[in-house]
Amino acid sequence: MVDSIGALGGLAIMWKRNSITFTCCTRMQNRLPSKVRSLSLNLEFIILDVYGPIPIDKKRVVWQEIEHFLRNQDAKNIIIGGDFNTILHTTDKSGGIRSIKQPYRDFANWISENNLLEIKTELGLHTWNNKRKGFCNIVQTLDRFFFKGDMSDFNSELKAIVLPWSGSDHCPVLLELLGEAKTFGCPFKFELMWFKYEDFLPNIQKWWNEGVFVGSKLYCLVSKLKDNKHKLLDWNKMKFKNIFEEKIRIEKELELVNNDVIQHGMTQTTYEAEKKLLCEYEDILAKEEIFWKQKTRETWLEDGDRNTKFFHNSVKRKRERNKII
Repeated sequence: MVDSIGALGGLAIMWKRNSITFTCCTRMQNRLPSKVRSLSLNLEFIILDVYGPIPIDKKRVVWQEIEHFLRNQDAKNIIIGGDFNTILHTTDKSGGIRSIKQPYRDFANWISENNLLEIKTELGLHTWNNKRKGFCNIVQTLDRFFFKGDMSDFNSELKAIVLPWSGSDHCPVLLELLGEAKTFGCPFKFELMWFKYEDFLPNIQKWWNEGVFVGSKLYCLVSKLKDNKHKLLDWNKMKFKNIFEEKIRIEKELELVNNDVIQHGMTQTTYEAEKKLLCEYEDILAKEEIFWKQKTRETWLEDGDRNTKFFHNSVKRKRERNKII
């Protein structure tokens, strides 16, 4: 991770731990290289996360640094992606002045000279929106992925998917390697947050009394515990599915609104719809934060502080302490 400077820059890479292994290399302000190995596809490559500065002179410096990095790599396959802060074609922009300027030509020449192949995005064309209404609305394609190497190694397993934004002026772009590693079920864990529901203890007593088993006392005890565990898991899903299903619903509706804005620009209707959905989304995220806070067992922080990063790090540290090597 590379920290931002105010509202500008900043780089972070996220991945599924059960699908790939990640090793971060030397990081710079505008680029973050990492060595990646796909566990399911048995592929090794380098991914270079990039943030392109806005001034054209600084853009050219970053392009030269990336070119130098590419020339000094022994890796067979390299993926370069991020916010390049420039377009390539007139179709990459809607609204405002649409003309190909010299910086765009320089960017296209840099791509050609370094033999970079663009990974075309799916489910969306433009990745940046100034969030203004009507004729003032401008959308552009600023975020991209490029590939350098032997594409046949991936067997069409590489995809870049534009996801709906939620508050930011950029759409996230998901780089996906098809073929997931096998996942394993999580062990049963008792959660203290269950005590927040008034029907929790009465249900436990009810389920315990409902279970009737024939056999030794030890057999009956183990059977009752297993029976209560399954009923408790079903009850847990019923109580918490609303939070996560509602989050998915809002994200899908935001995606529809975003696509409408991309195709027709920002109108009063889409502006109000997005504003309403973002308020609902903020409420859902607050509820989700409480859920993660209970996962970390941290009780000294106030609810609503939105310390999601802290909670996730706390969960990670707890898991590392509990890991058996």
